[in-house]
Amino acid sequence: MQEEDIRYWDKKWPEVVPKHIDYDEIPLGEFLKRAANKYPNSDVIFFEGFRMTYKELDALVDQFATGLAKLGIKKGNTVAIDLPNVPQYVIAHWAILRIGAVSNPILPVNRYVEIVHQVNDSKANTLIILDYLFEEYLLGRDLTKMPSLKSIILTATAEYLPKIKAKLGVALGKVPRMKNWPDKIGEITFHGFQDILQKGLPINVPKVDIDVKKEPAILIYTGGTTGVPKGVMTSHYNMIVNTEQIVTWATTQLPEMAEVKGKGGMLLVVPLAHSFGNIGMTVSIFEGWKLILLPRPPEKISKILNVIMKEKATYMPAVPTLFIKINQDPDSSKYKGKLTSLYACVSGASALPLEVKNTFEELTSAVIVEGYGMSECSPILTINPFIKSLQKIDTVGFPLSDTLIKIVDAEEGTSLKPQCPNDNCENCGADEQQYIGEICGTGPQVMLGYLGRKEVSEHALRKDSQGKIWYYTADIGCIDNEGYLHIKDRKRDMIKRKGHAVFPREVEDLIYMHEAVNEVGVIGVPDPESGQEIKAYISLKPDYQGKVSKEELMEWCQTNISPFKYPRIIEVVPELPKSVIGKILRRELRKEGE
Repeated sequence: MQEEDIRYWDKKWPEVVPKHIDYDEIPLGEFLKRAANKYPNSDVIFFEGFRMTYKELDALVDQFATGLAKLGIKKGNTVAIDLPNVPQYVIAHWAILRIGAVSNPILPVNRYVEIVHQVNDSKANTLIILDYLFEEYLLGRDLTKMPSLKSIILTATAEYLPKIKAKLGVALGKVPRMKNWPDKIGEITFHGFQDILQKGLPINVPKVDIDVKKEPAILIYTGGTTGVPKGVMTSHYNMIVNTEQIVTWATTQLPEMAEVKGKGGMLLVVPLAHSFGNIGMTVSIFEGWKLILLPRPPEKISKILNVIMKEKATYMPAVPTLFIKINQDPDSSKYKGKLTSLYACVSGASALPLEVKNTFEELTSAVIVEGYGMSECSPILTINPFIKSLQKIDTVGFPLSDTLIKIVDAEEGTSLKPQCPNDNCENCGADEQQYIGEICGTGPQVMLGYLGRKEVSEHALRKDSQGKIWYYTADIGCIDNEGYLHIKDRKRDMIKRKGHAVFPREVEDLIYMHEAVNEVGVIGVPDPESGQEIKAYISLKPDYQGKVSKEELMEWCQTNISPFKYPRIIEVVPELPKSVIGKILRRELRKEGE
């Protein structure tokens, strides 16, 4: 199978984007230092009114790296970070990288059992955690179940808030904190974040040699949707490559973005501990932008637009749920015409409905494109063009530079599926199964493997006859006649109804066309006659609640969706279960349907 045989997208590929990039081969920890040398006085962090420059951050990273080394952390050791989007995360992450250790983010919503699993699986010897998260999820629990853990570093939100806001917030209980920090519990020693910083003391960052292509920098854990969460080993080079791929894709198609190097802004509501947020942080620092950190979406969601306007955010990665909520906030309209700094948004995690895209773009004048990726690909694999004339709805675009994709049979993954002859793959035709299969990707952003899981890694990463290593995504899709990638679903989510393969995402996309539908999740439920029956959970937009019945929705589905695809069961619910980044969780819907 030759490379040229699977470049189905060449005719539509944006001509301004190079197909090959000469990537930097430096340790990831040097990314920040290089940016600090170029843009020392530019803001690197904005957090609830607190600001920090690149020069200040670089100095704090050196201080913290020195403190970690004094704590006994060496090259190759794993340090877990259980923090929301706060400045401490940024300082700790880059300090860990600077001494050649491995940064191991933990989602701040994870509970005791999940934290224990991740610490043990990664053999982390140090945990950096927000004090109130420690108090809520770990204090009083059996910490001996994490035998590798020697140190816990506690920090408080108020440490990097403006002084007045910190005092008032703590006094009024709006800024949570733990009143008494322990010194030692069992064999685990506790330290304060500011004590590790040791401000004013001599800086002595250990010099380390790092093989950037072979040594992990970040250990991101999968969400556990296919079993116990696994540690994705992402090398320094993987992260640098994906960063430069994303930047190149955006700045070549949107020249105005290239002009704000050193003065743009990246708004991050997506958790830094998630691969989507982590690459956002790295892209921002590579470009010399300001990280505008929000630890959680504000109760009044239109406040995000206020922050974008005031802080001149340039770029925002987010999930469809966030765009939906912004669109539905009646106060969002007052920002129309005022968000001139915002050029681009990337939507990920789930399908972006066309209505949502159009409404947000009209409101902000920014361009939203849908991307496709996963932690195993650092995380972006494909993305729609930013050039309007090249965008294609209901697709996730083309592979990034130096990246290839292919479709193989979903059973064994050994035979190549042909390109679909249609340009609209909502229905590939009666013989659609010959074009649909498992999506595979190859490129320099593909992970090293899963930590401690050799067999699983070998199954996911397979070498072809040309020596290329392909990541088998377990996602189902096809490539249309113009080369655009269409996601059908996860292999495990596919519904078998009377012998027909039905893909939940495809049914969801069709149901989203109903004007009353806010969100939808589709699953298969056991049925004695059909094998599996199709069930849709639907939440309604605020203006339609109580006005549209499930019978009316059913009638619409029967009229507008193919007989073998429309849901036979519909349940109208107030809200659908979602992950920490806003992805609808079908596994939770399946539990409800049992």
